[in-house]
Amino acid sequence: MIKVMTRRSLLRAGTLGLAGTGSYGWGALVERHRITVERTNCPLPRQHAGLDGVTIGVMADFHFDETLEVDFVERCVATMNAQKPDVIILMGDYISEDVSAMPLLCGALKRLSAPLGIYAALGNHDQWHDTVRVTAALQKAGLRVLRNEGLILSKGGADFALAATESVWAGNPDLPRALKGVERDVPVILGAHEPDFFDTAKKDPRVLLQLSGHTHGGQICAPFFGALRLPSYGKKYVSGLYSKQGQHVYVTRGIGTIAIPARFACPPEVTILRLTA
Repeated sequence: MIKVMTRRSLLRAGTLGLAGTGSYGWGALVERHRITVERTNCPLPRQHAGLDGVTIGVMADFHFDETLEVDFVERCVATMNAQKPDVIILMGDYISEDVSAMPLLCGALKRLSAPLGIYAALGNHDQWHDTVRVTAALQKAGLRVLRNEGLILSKGGADFALAATESVWAGNPDLPRALKGVERDVPVILGAHEPDFFDTAKKDPRVLLQLSGHTHGGQICAPFFGALRLPSYGKKYVSGLYSKQGQHVYVTRGIGTIAIPARFACPPEVTILRLTA
């Protein structure tokens, strides 16, 4: 709880300047509902060219109990479905504190559709407050929750592994366990809520792409400066695609807000990643 309040106080502090300029009204009333579809190509190494064209949908950081805006989540779900991704993975922080909001959120999430399935990782808030109830609600809605585990998916005769670890901040991420049984020549799409875990994940050559949320892209950003405040384990990789020696991490800005119901220079994001040879 102390960690949660610390982050909340930092975000409130970062908003004080915006309130004085009138920008807070824009961030609270307009930008936090201005859904942006971010389409990004992720390059494939030659040996995995068979996965060319595979699309991955990502959403994260709903923090649904902060606002209880079912209609907004339903718009995000409809926006995602309209992109027709091959597979969808949700990257955690479904709530901030109040787990009783999960059934209402999952009523919207159960409408997600993708031919290779809908999967979910857990975030630090989920694991701080009630891992069991969050997991049960997601499973009841038809999502498969991945906690230090993975599975093999296939499209067009080409295989890849989809896996996810627990939260770094609140859980016990176990990459070897998550990738148990994955052959050396099978590329891995890894969900890890906190993006700075990439520095650990990229040590395994099977990890082609890590998917993360957690940072909200900063949520409140200053033009030409960027995020005013960032959480622990989200200070190095903030938003978008980062690449290192043929391995990649993508950080989505997420859907919701925490502490203050506003975004500035950082709209909510529905992500579509396309693997490209």
